[in-house]
Amino acid sequence: MGSMTLHQLDRIVRFDAASPAKTVFYEAGRLKAQVMGLEPGQRIPPCSMTHDVVFVVLEGEGEIIVDGERVSIRPSSWIFVPKESGTRSIETRAKMTILATQIR
Repeated sequence: MGSMTLHQLDRIVRFDAASPAKTVFYEAGRLKAQVMGLEPGQRIPPCSMTHDVVFVVLEGEGEIIVDGERVSIRPSSWIFVPKESGTRSIETRAKMTILATQIR
C-alpha cells in the first residue's frame, strides 16, 4: 500500500535575481516535479525535452513559447507540452511561480 506525499510549494519555491530558480521536490518512477521561481523579466531559454511536461502557473503572468507559438499564461493556466515539441521557453511579466511535472 502506498503512502501520500505532501509538499507545500509556497514554502520551497525560491527566487534569485540573477536567474530563474528551480527546486526539484519529487522524483520517482515516471514522474519528476519541480517548482520554479522567476522574477519579472526573467526567462527560461528555449530548450528541448525528452519527456512530456505539464506546467501549472501558481502565480504571476508571462508567456510560454513552444516552437515559436506564444501563449499568455497566468494563475491557474495548465499547459501540456509534448516531448515531440522542438523547443519551449517561458518569459515573465510579473513575478511567477510555476509547477512543472515531467512524465517519463
